[in-house]
Amino acid sequence: MRRVTTVGVSPTKSGIGIATLIVSTTTVVSHSFARSSYGLLIPAIEDSLDLTHAQAGVGGTVTYAGFLAGTLLVASISRRIEPVTLMRVGLAVAAIGFLINASAPNYLVLLLGLALGGAAGAGIWIPAPTVATIGVAPERRGLVIGLLTTTIGLGILVVSVGTAVIRSVFDDDGLWRPVWVLEAVIALILLVLMVKVVRVGQTPRVEGGGVNLAQLRTVPGWQQITLAYSLYAIAGGGFFAFVVAALEEDGGLSRSGATAVFAAMGLAGGVVAPITGRLSDHLGRKPVMLGSLVAVAVAGLAVALGPQWAVVGGAVLFGSVAGSFPTQVATYVRDHVEARVFAGAFATMLLFFSVAAIVAPTLVGWLADVTGSFTVPYLFLSGLATTIVLIVLRLPKLAKAPEPA
Repeated sequence: MRRVTTVGVSPTKSGIGIATLIVSTTTVVSHSFARSSYGLLIPAIEDSLDLTHAQAGVGGTVTYAGFLAGTLLVASISRRIEPVTLMRVGLAVAAIGFLINASAPNYLVLLLGLALGGAAGAGIWIPAPTVATIGVAPERRGLVIGLLTTTIGLGILVVSVGTAVIRSVFDDDGLWRPVWVLEAVIALILLVLMVKVVRVGQTPRVEGGGVNLAQLRTVPGWQQITLAYSLYAIAGGGFFAFVVAALEEDGGLSRSGATAVFAAMGLAGGVVAPITGRLSDHLGRKPVMLGSLVAVAVAGLAVALGPQWAVVGGAVLFGSVAGSFPTQVATYVRDHVEARVFAGAFATMLLFFSVAAIVAPTLVGWLADVTGSFTVPYLFLSGLATTIVLIVLRLPKLAKAPEPA
């Protein structure tokens, strides 16, 4: 068997190394930049390109369509390419996509950049839990994978603060192109660090490879957890896509005020993510999943029906737990499969996730246009989160997690 070199937390007491932190930070690119920042910039993009909410929602749909295409590609080549190589390529493609966004002369070109960013996100996110947890004891996986979500939240904070600073410097609340330039620079810096610092030896190839339903079926309760994860793609993706627009139009906040709330959402997510990850190591994945989903349902109600303070509170509440459920799903799958089969099983699950996510932004934007506010869309998202709670309740009692692999 070929020698395997790891970058994850050692099963000894050595703690979390710099390589693991760098790997964890890459999710800033796949999620904070490629997905969430578009929601922050939608009001300015709508004004600049004269778009309706439904038209702007197409951008979010294209992002998830790109993620779906990237998932299929990653699944098909993962048995021949090392996970860390996939992550490096993903970072490079993301930087290209962000630069296209920054220079897009029209909405069609912007959609191309968003699609590339979405596809790149799959190349980063699918192998990240494996690279980060090789050699990690099962009782610490929740904490380590929680770091992936922590950096997503902190990345959202960076995007929000960076956007506010750029707009303040140029005294223009409508600026959005320079934000993509900043994100491209950060993606390239992380690419250099992944090449120079994160050095991973060859790992055993996955037998079979590709989208592999047989590998997913080895996960206890795979049908329930896959259905729940797919529906969350709509609930979470729809919430994030228009939360800044909802804060402005229904919450009555200024653009700078809505940007500040978006920053608070990221900060809250960065703080809560490692806590929920560690709690899941002690209490189990299922209780933490349920708690996060209940919070999402409450957040949706607050944004839909509350006065300004409740809309703001609902947005921050959602931001604090938005990444918890996806992280727990990834950890749940990792608990029940060996490292070598995780990519195939998780990519198959992400295939269903991506198909569902494609409809979310356009659906929410269309509902907002038709009803004249974001009340109905966010009531729908709250109800969907409640439905997911009922599905997760049906998960079987968790089997003992395997030894580190």
